[in-house]
Amino acid sequence: MRAVINFQDPSMFAAARAHVSSWRWRLGIGALFALGASFVLDNFAAGFGWFLAVTLSTGFDAMLGHSYLNTRGRERRTTGALFVWGCAFTIAIFSAMTLYLAYAGGGPGRILSALMAASALVSVMLFLFQAPAFMAITAAPAMLCLLGMSFIPFSAGPADALEGGLGVAAGAAGFLAYVLRAALYNGRMMRGLRDATRQAKERATEAEVKREEAEAANRAKSDFLTVMTHELRTPLNAVIGYAEIIGEDLQADGVRADLVEDTQRITGSARHLLGLIDQILHMTSMDAGHEGLALRDVNVRALIEEVLSGVDAQANRNRIAMRVAPDAEFAHTDAAKVGACLAALLSNATKFTSNGLIAVTAERERDVTDQEWLVLSVSDTGCGIARENLAKIFQPFSQADESTTRTTGGMGLGLAVAQRAARAIGGDISVKSELGAGSTFTLRAPKRLEAAKPPIAAAA
Repeated sequence: MRAVINFQDPSMFAAARAHVSSWRWRLGIGALFALGASFVLDNFAAGFGWFLAVTLSTGFDAMLGHSYLNTRGRERRTTGALFVWGCAFTIAIFSAMTLYLAYAGGGPGRILSALMAASALVSVMLFLFQAPAFMAITAAPAMLCLLGMSFIPFSAGPADALEGGLGVAAGAAGFLAYVLRAALYNGRMMRGLRDATRQAKERATEAEVKREEAEAANRAKSDFLTVMTHELRTPLNAVIGYAEIIGEDLQADGVRADLVEDTQRITGSARHLLGLIDQILHMTSMDAGHEGLALRDVNVRALIEEVLSGVDAQANRNRIAMRVAPDAEFAHTDAAKVGACLAALLSNATKFTSNGLIAVTAERERDVTDQEWLVLSVSDTGCGIARENLAKIFQPFSQADESTTRTTGGMGLGLAVAQRAARAIGGDISVKSELGAGSTFTLRAPKRLEAAKPPIAAAA
């Protein structure tokens, strides 16, 4: 039985709770059937005795049901099995009277026995429909009685016409009571189902409206940031240009060296601010889906050298090493996005490494599906990242340690932009790091990206 019925299933709990809570109702209908049997058999002692047996059995299986519902853990299987057997025994006692009525009650007995057996089936389906296996076990005795009635020879009953009619009327009343309760119960279920369906539709509509509003707000935010970053770039480029001209003129005139250093600080700060604005522009462009793919054949070595020339990789007295495997010299991908990933990873490495080594490597890998992958790694000997902070470093506006914003600066967008760019070309960026021992960021992307194959979504 334990293999057939899952006693930990919530539907089994619901069926047991319904069965236990309905025991008074079932005893009331049983009293009607006992009265009908007394009339049909012309023997009130037989009807009362049978009703007493049903009452004791019903009370016993209700007690077992309470025990099953209140038991926890592995013992619930034992109490559940006892409860099921108790219910089956109660139905068997109930069904035994139906066979006896069919055998000794004559015509009225046949009718009353059929009504009682049908009522037992309605009772099982009404209260135990949540658990099909439980319902099948408890319905089996009534089903066997209905089938067995066909093989019982017909005989005249002891009751006269009036007693037989009263007995059948009592049985019909009990059967109709079960049918009426089933109808009311099903009606309540249908109303609940309709209400739940209506509420689900309303929630779905509300969620759709909110989603559209959120998308509209996100588009407005992206458009605003895109316009603002473009507007800020123009004056910043002018500041950088004029600061460089002033610095060159001061240096050529041989005037005070501190003034030349001031112009260099202006240029450096402006370039830093321009880099932050570029990061915001890249992020909003990818969020809005404005950046497509520009696929072409790429010289990987030349691309790495170009990125190194544009990044102050030797800041903080760091040494730079580069190695490109012969089979990774060329790739077919989006050079701008690969360059953006490398630039962000190199900028991150130089920012958190002082008087150390930064290594850039390019290799080719082939997976089990025979697809070739370009693997670019940026390793450093910097401060490293704690294990608990690795999960958040690719989130926008987040850094591994919030205190680093006071010493290294930045908004926490570089790695987020790099990750989205990597996913836009069908790749991903992973990291291995140990606190105090440095970090290794690895970009893994298809070596030959086909336009017909859509890349991984850039939006995270």
